[in-house]
Parts: sequence; structure tokens; C-alpha cells
Amino acid sequence: MDVNETLVLAAIFTAVLILTFTIINAVVQRREVERNMNAARSKRKADEQIDELLGSGNEQMRYYLEVVNKESADSLRMRLVQAGYFSSSAIHKFNLLRFGCVVLVFLAVQVLFPIVLPEASTTAAYAFGGIAGGLVFILCSWFLERRGKKRMREFRKLFPDFMDLLLVCVDAGLSINAAIDRVTREFLQTVPDFGVQLSFVNLEMRAGRSLHEALSNFAERVRVEEARTLAVLFRQSHELGSDVSRTLRSFAAEMRQMRIIKAEEKANQLPIKMLFPMAFFMFPVSLIIVVVPIMMTIIKLFLQMAPA
Repeated sequence: MDVNETLVLAAIFTAVLILTFTIINAVVQRREVERNMNAARSKRKADEQIDELLGSGNEQMRYYLEVVNKESADSLRMRLVQAGYFSSSAIHKFNLLRFGCVVLVFLAVQVLFPIVLPEASTTAAYAFGGIAGGLVFILCSWFLERRGKKRMREFRKLFPDFMDLLLVCVDAGLSINAAIDRVTREFLQTVPDFGVQLSFVNLEMRAGRSLHEALSNFAERVRVEEARTLAVLFRQSHELGSDVSRTLRSFAAEMRQMRIIKAEEKANQLPIKMLFPMAFFMFPVSLIIVVVPIMMTIIKLFLQMAPA
């Protein structure tokens, strides 16, 4: 092969390589630009949704405040709100779902009861179907209560994180109202349920209530004793004129210490909780493993000692 042909092939290879690299780089940059634009659009959309949620014209918040002010603690609307259903149509949907489950269970009992017990009468089938439907009706209410208690436990776990974020914002120079608004926006993106509860604090403060009153109402909604303690601390800080950041710092340190104490308490309870499963499941198996070979040896010995 001539030297000129080698140079031509090398030049062609270099040109193709540069062209390929340019095309790939352009495609990658275009995808990066599209990804950044989509992220900016989604962030803008999320900010608009948060602004709409924090606005005073939000129907969900208006319904929530109406339920809190007018309904009792044991009413169905209040239990639905505590379970996280803030729509005004939630009670109709829940009643329709509960009624549908009762009807389906009653019809299933009427179909399966003659197959399982052919000699049973129709009255017994109706009675058994009514009992099963009543149990399903109670189970629906129990499920709603369980969901509400689960949300309260989650809120109690998230409250120390809320305190840490609030302390960081206050130390950065924000006022307490601006810090709560910033933390609320953060929780609305990460944990919407807890963020919605914090947004009620913002609305009450915008409406003219003091910080400790808004936090007291927040504690009543989420059933977290730490929030009520924080409200009392803010009230004392406001009356005595002490520094808010110092109050937050001491309370956040106490919250972290309480979290460690609760973790140690659960760790100390673990051996007691493991005792009964080990006694019911592992001890009989270990006893069988130890005793059965000894019993087999004794039986074999007796068989050898028996007369032919």
C-alpha cells in the first residue's frame, strides 16, 4: 500500500471519527437541554400547585376548616379528614363503597350458603348474610380508623424533621413565618399529607392568628404532643421576649434526645417481645431434636433386650 493511500485512509478515518463525535455530542446536549427544560417545567408546575394550595381560595382547605369548626371528633366527616380525605365528596364515596361491600358480601353468602350447607333453611342464610354484612360494615369503619391512626404515627415521626428544617431556616436568617412557609413548601413536595397540615398553619397565621394558637390547632389536628409543647414554648418566648432561635435550638435538641430514648426503649423491649415467639416455635422444635434421638435409642435398647 502506498504512503499516499495510507494518509488518505487515515484522513477519512479521522474525519468520520470527528463527525461521529460531533453528532453524538449534539444529540447528548440536546437531550440534556430537553431534560433541564422538562425539570424546569415540572418545578414550575409544582410551585404553581403549591401556591394554589397555599392560597386562601383552596376548596379542600375551606372544607377542612369547615369540618374542624362544625363537626364533632367522632363524626364521619372528621374521621375522613383525619384519614387524609379532604374532598367534600369523600363521605358520599365512602358510604357508597361501604354499602356496596355490604351488598356484595350479603349476595355472596346467599349464593355460597346453600352450597356449603344444603340442609340449612333460607331464614338461616338471610340471618348469616345479615351478620356478615354487619361485620363488613364495622370493618370498613375500623379500616378508616386504622388509616387515621397510621397517619398520626407518621406525623409524629416527621415532626423532629420539621423541627430540624425549621431551625436551619431560622439560623439562616429567615423570620419564623417565612421559615414555616419555606418548610411547608418543602414538605408539600416530599410528604404532601404532612405539608397540607402545615399549610393550615400558614393560612391561620395569614388570617391573623398568633403562632402559638396556629401550632395549638396543628397539634389538635395531628394529635402530636410535641407540637403542643412547641406552641407553649413559642407563647412563653413571645411573652418573655426571649430569642426564638434559642428556643427552637433547645427544643430540637430535646426532640433528638427523646428520639434516641425511644429507640433505646424499643431496643430494650425487643428481647421480651422475642421471648414468646421463641417459646412457642423454637423451643418445641429444639426439644424434639434433643428428645427424639434419645427415645429412639431407648426403644431400640428395649427391643434388643426383649426375648426372641
